Amino acid sequence: MTLKTPPTRRWRRWLIAGVVVVAVLAVGGPFLYTRLVESNNPPPLALPAPTSAPAPAPGPAPSAGLDGTWKVGSGSQAGYRVNQNLAGQTATTVGRTQAVTGSATVSGGQLTAGTITVNLAKLVTNEAERDEHVREGILETGQYPTAVFTLTQPVPLGAITPGQATQVPATGNLTIHGVTKPAVVNLAVRQTGATLSVQGTTSINLTAYGVEPPTTIAPTSQIEFLLQLTQA
Repeated sequence: MTLKTPPTRRWRRWLIAGVVVVAVLAVGGPFLYTRLVESNNPPPLALPAPTSAPAPAPGPAPSAGLDGTWKVGSGSQAGYRVNQNLAGQTATTVGRTQAVTGSATVSGGQLTAGTITVNLAKLVTNEAERDEHVREGILETGQYPTAVFTLTQPVPLGAITPGQATQVPATGNLTIHGVTKPAVVNLAVRQTGATLSVQGTTSINLTAYGVEPPTTIAPTSQIEFLLQLTQA
C-alpha cells in the first residue's frame, strides 16, 4: 500500500523550498552579479606608456616649447567610477565615453586656458539596461547632456622632459546637471612627440550637483579622463 503525503504537508514543503530559493537568490544573485558583471570593468584611465624611449638630452626641455593651442583629438575618453552596494556585496561601476571635445592654451610655460566637454548621453558601461537608467533617470541627459570643466587659474607646467609624466593640480569650474561648482583636478601630463597626453581625476559628491543616485549607489563619484592633444 502506498502512503500519500497529506496536502498540508506537501504545501509546507513547497513553502519551505520557496523560501530557500528566495534566500539563495537574494544572497547569491548580488554575489554572482558583482563577480561576473562588474569584474569586467576597465582599469582606471592612465597615461599610455611611451612608444619609445626619448632621445637623451642634457636637461629638461622648457615647457615654453609647448606654447600654442592644443585640441582634444582621437583616443580621448572620459567617464566615472562609483561604488554600489547590493545586499551586502560591494562593486564598482565604470562608465566611459569617447565623445570628448575641447582645447587648451599654453603660454609662457603655463597652461593658461582650457575647456573640456563630455557628452554624457554617450556614456556606456558593461550593461546596456543600466546605461539607459543612468543617462535618462539619474543624469537626465535629455535636459543636461554635457559635463564641462573650465580652467579658472593658470597652471605652471614647470619643466617637462619628453616621455616623462609631470604631476600638476588644475583649478577650475565643473558643470554637471546644470550646476557649476569649483573643482580641483589632479593632472598627469606627458609629451610624446607631437602629442600631449593629459590624464585627470577628481572626486565629486553627486548630490551637490543636484543628482540623486539610488540608495544602492554611493553619492561620491570618481571622475576621470584621458586626453590626447595635438597642436592646432
